[in-house]
Amino acid sequence: MPFDFSLTDVPRQSVEAVVGKLKADSQHDSREAAAKLIAQAREAGLGLRDYLTLAVDPRAGEHSSRFLEAGLNGYEATLDYLNLPFHNDLEQGVLLQAASDTFQTFPGTRALFPEVVDDMVRWKDRQDQFESTENLVGQSRTIAGVEMVSTVVEDDSAERGTFIVPELANIPVRTIRTSQTSVGMFKHGSAYRTSYEFNRRASLDILTPFAARVQRQLEISKVTAAVSVLINGDGVNPAAPTKNLSEYGADFTNGKTLKDNYRALAKFIMDRARAGNPVDTLVGNFDTYVELMFMFMPTLNNKDGSDIEKIAAIGGPSLQLPIMGGSVKFAIASAMPANTILAYSKGETLEELVEAGAAISENEQSITNQALTYVRTEVTGYKLAFGDTRTLLMTNA
Repeated sequence: MPFDFSLTDVPRQSVEAVVGKLKADSQHDSREAAAKLIAQAREAGLGLRDYLTLAVDPRAGEHSSRFLEAGLNGYEATLDYLNLPFHNDLEQGVLLQAASDTFQTFPGTRALFPEVVDDMVRWKDRQDQFESTENLVGQSRTIAGVEMVSTVVEDDSAERGTFIVPELANIPVRTIRTSQTSVGMFKHGSAYRTSYEFNRRASLDILTPFAARVQRQLEISKVTAAVSVLINGDGVNPAAPTKNLSEYGADFTNGKTLKDNYRALAKFIMDRARAGNPVDTLVGNFDTYVELMFMFMPTLNNKDGSDIEKIAAIGGPSLQLPIMGGSVKFAIASAMPANTILAYSKGETLEELVEAGAAISENEQSITNQALTYVRTEVTGYKLAFGDTRTLLMTNA
């Protein structure tokens, strides 16, 4: 993609002008129209869903009144125009089988096959992602090309110890510089290919459980990559320093474990805040989650909750597990080592970079032969904003 390309160069047109030729009577012409559409999205550096949202103006064309009445955006108007529903609506006479028929009749529409299946899974399944990069990253943004890891350099001001700036004194300045190390980008995902006979005989929603697994495994793969950077650094910022819970008074005698050492964990969290790097996110594996869950187990014959919850109510640190509320959130990552918690400030630490248009090649696979292929991939990389916000806490030492 050219780096000087601007999304303002993408013309907004009616749905007929943008995707009308996908419904050509000739299968060859339909495929050619799909290849052209994919090329335009690639040039814009967008996935097909985002490109159609931008390029299709639902206010233009002969179907505009219907689109506006339904409140559809460009992508949704495209699905409506091509008769690609992603769920049954019997009251409105909308059947999911219509999407299967469209894919068989107009092969160019198969460019939208991955997006339609994604929508179908969201509508029918709405599965919870126990492992998700959303719980780990401060922000996620799209990049057009190679990006370097940035680094923060302190100035040499004598007043660096405070941000109360004396009159006429220099204001402390941090400089953000670009390093010579590029962000590692990795492709995550998998696919299912369906046979021609399957497509003729099977309803599209049969793919729901298979697509759901693809999406779950993709997210786990991304979490594994993110955790690796959080622990080991990004090539510019070093690996996270290690602390032992015993340094904060943990007692591991007589079979005691993490769940028995709330006081030590609280001291660790307060120590990080005292050092100027407050913790709002703890990352651990499923076993660590269980330990923390039992740390907050209600006391028998106590209707007011656990003793620790009472401490938290008067100012002590409270953990937010997926089923609990509190000031410090816990994120599950199966890639985390045993007996280890990664503690950091989420908003200041990890950034996710998503390669623009990386999934476009997957849409092309859907129009090249008779087999329909559901491909779900992302190309992502991770880099650290500050290198001093992370600490690895060993919970068995």
